[in-house]
Amino acid sequence: MKRNTIITAALLGLIAPATILIAHQDDPKINDRQPAVKAKPYRADSKRGQERSLGFESENVQLKSWLPLGSLDGADSGNDCWGYVSPSGREYALMGTSSGTVIVEVTNPGNAQVVASLSGNNSLWRDIKTYGTYMYCVSEGGGGIQVFNLADIDNGNVQSQGSAGSGSTHNVVIDTESGFLYRTGGVADGMYIYSLANPASPVQVGSWTDRYIHDAQVVTYTDGPFSGRQIAFCCAGFSGGWSDTGLTIVDVTNKSNPFVVSQTYYSNAAYSHQGWLSEDRKYFYLNDELDEQNYGGTTTTRIINVENIENPSFVGTFTSGSTSIDHNLYTHNGYIFEANYRSGLRVFDATNPTNPTQYGFFDTYPSNDNASFNGLWNVYPYFPSGTVIGSDLESGLFVWELGILDPCSLPVASCSTDVDGNGYVGVSDILAVIDNWGVCGDGTFRPDGDVDGSCCVDVSDLLSIVAVWGSECVVTGSCCLSDFSCSELSENACAEMGGDYVGDETSCANTTCPGAGDEFATAMTAQTGANAYETNSATPSSPEPDDSMCSGTYMNWNNSADIWFAWTADFSGNAHFTTCDSSSFDTSMALYVGSEDNQVTCNGDDNGENGCQSYYSAFDYSVQEGSTYYIRIGGWEGETGSGTLTIE
Repeated sequence: MKRNTIITAALLGLIAPATILIAHQDDPKINDRQPAVKAKPYRADSKRGQERSLGFESENVQLKSWLPLGSLDGADSGNDCWGYVSPSGREYALMGTSSGTVIVEVTNPGNAQVVASLSGNNSLWRDIKTYGTYMYCVSEGGGGIQVFNLADIDNGNVQSQGSAGSGSTHNVVIDTESGFLYRTGGVADGMYIYSLANPASPVQVGSWTDRYIHDAQVVTYTDGPFSGRQIAFCCAGFSGGWSDTGLTIVDVTNKSNPFVVSQTYYSNAAYSHQGWLSEDRKYFYLNDELDEQNYGGTTTTRIINVENIENPSFVGTFTSGSTSIDHNLYTHNGYIFEANYRSGLRVFDATNPTNPTQYGFFDTYPSNDNASFNGLWNVYPYFPSGTVIGSDLESGLFVWELGILDPCSLPVASCSTDVDGNGYVGVSDILAVIDNWGVCGDGTFRPDGDVDGSCCVDVSDLLSIVAVWGSECVVTGSCCLSDFSCSELSENACAEMGGDYVGDETSCANTTCPGAGDEFATAMTAQTGANAYETNSATPSSPEPDDSMCSGTYMNWNNSADIWFAWTADFSGNAHFTTCDSSSFDTSMALYVGSEDNQVTCNGDDNGENGCQSYYSAFDYSVQEGSTYYIRIGGWEGETGSGTLTIE
């Protein structure tokens, strides 16, 4: 599949300078900006048998592919996503970034591949929808509606149709039943209505500007008491949505004369942001974007009964139990899919529509679930295959499947022919296979005695054992030794050396031994991303860091207990090191290259990041892929505690 970068003449005049344009300066997302996560792309199909979580906590959600922003178009941040299915049935993720829109084929979710990168006005906010073979993109950077034809996307070709309208837009909404497009949000109040009778050239046919509309869902009723009416469910308010915020239901059947059908409010309202109808259109699930910040408590989604659109009623709330902000949600196949910023993807079983319960999750921001504007922006669950995608502000595109991982999809363990685990292949292994004869896995387990990986215990497993009859088989794993080092040994060999055995087939690369990191020589291995540590049990190293390299930042090491990390750069360029962690202590930090004698920078107190403890440390350094860097963390005036080192 070839990858195309498309910048047509019609679009060149719309491309803004490199700085991100901001349509509403008071939006809190601006204050929480963090650098893009730097990591290599992950595709499950090329990593069979390897760790699939990559440090992301999850339940009933499988990671199939992850493409960080650097693997998309190198943008500073991500935003919206939507999906498209070509006439041939191939599936594509449409990923918005601050630079434009990136099209990624996800027909095989375990091998996501970028197909095209489409430039647009630079903006933190972008939104995407489709109608037929056409894609419509808007942003708060201005430029109206970008129109693209995806009819030949299977061959890597995207045809630009230019643009329609002008100015900035926060969201684009399409009623696919009636064929009308609605621009909402940005700097203007209301909605601007376009006919898609000619989908290549949208034409404005009406507007409604009584309130600011941040986002909406517009549907055409085809049966029941409202049959034939086109109804907009608007998350709206006055003064940019900040006051009198709630659910405004507008009849847009007559594009020349839209009118308000009803207005619904709820308690602890802060900013009515986005919502979606239940599949039977009896309920509207609404996300308030600022209630968690303003009032505290857990992530709260409102439920409004809209069976009678002329008299809606608030009926309750539900929560994941997290404390993050709920952002965008959609309903599909009996589930509610929510993109909830720092707590990532949350999936709810809506069998009881007024009391949804959490079915699964995938946390794209592992550090914490604070009520801050970082992490997962949007989710799209409507691919016929069941593939689900999510777009993340700092981490790019995620591709998932629901359900638990079938153990039989993983390779069999080493020494599988030693069924009973005694170290030798013999009669007892034959007997173990016979005891489980005919048993097959059901997707939740691999049966004991499945030697050949077929997921069933049968004659081929007996033949595999006979083929290596009498051989010795030793399983190894990580062994933490008394000097805090780690060696990969058998459980018996580890015990003979007085070590602590971590587990079969564990590796030292993924093991932190107790006491590790207390000295340069026993530095813990750090990874790109979040790395937990504690200094309560550590001792001071010498000599102390040279705080003249960061004078004025309040290093004040004062013989502090400290720990060391060793990080081998997996990319070249600027790396950001930070101890920002809301539950941590007053840290001081230094960076060394190559040896403990080559300090290159340090920091006591930094500022500008959000969700941090009162005094945290951070610095940037230009790194070279393959080189090793040592990070030393202590505390101001000898303070100790636990925290998180994040490298990005």
